[in-house]
Amino acid sequence: MKKFDLQNDPKIGSGFKTPDNYFDRLETQIMEQLPQPKARVIPLWQRSSVWMSSIAATFLLVAGLSIYYNGQRNSVKSLDDTTVETYLQANVNSYDIIQHLDESDIKALEKTIVLNNDAVEAYLSDHNNLDLYLNE
Repeated sequence: MKKFDLQNDPKIGSGFKTPDNYFDRLETQIMEQLPQPKARVIPLWQRSSVWMSSIAATFLLVAGLSIYYNGQRNSVKSLDDTTVETYLQANVNSYDIIQHLDESDIKALEKTIVLNNDAVEAYLSDHNNLDLYLNE
């Protein structure tokens, strides 16, 4: 076998050659050969089925929203006073209530609450904090 040297041996041509500007003209030639489709345009809003379905969808949307909001309103009315009072007694303490009062609420409460000395002494004796309050 004959020795083969890529650097020094003469190169063999491929035998194929593209014409000048072949790839520049290729796209336009292919597009010219394609048949031109004739598109038929049908306006969507002139069909009666589109109008009927849009009216039906609007009616269903309005009916669904009105049923949803009426159901919400009825569920709020189902709470009675005893249920709310029981929930508040179980979940809210007096410190939480005090934090949400402002000056006008406190003044209104001061006008409605009447304290006498006997009630204060009874409360302090019941809670065994009399010594604490008297020392301060």
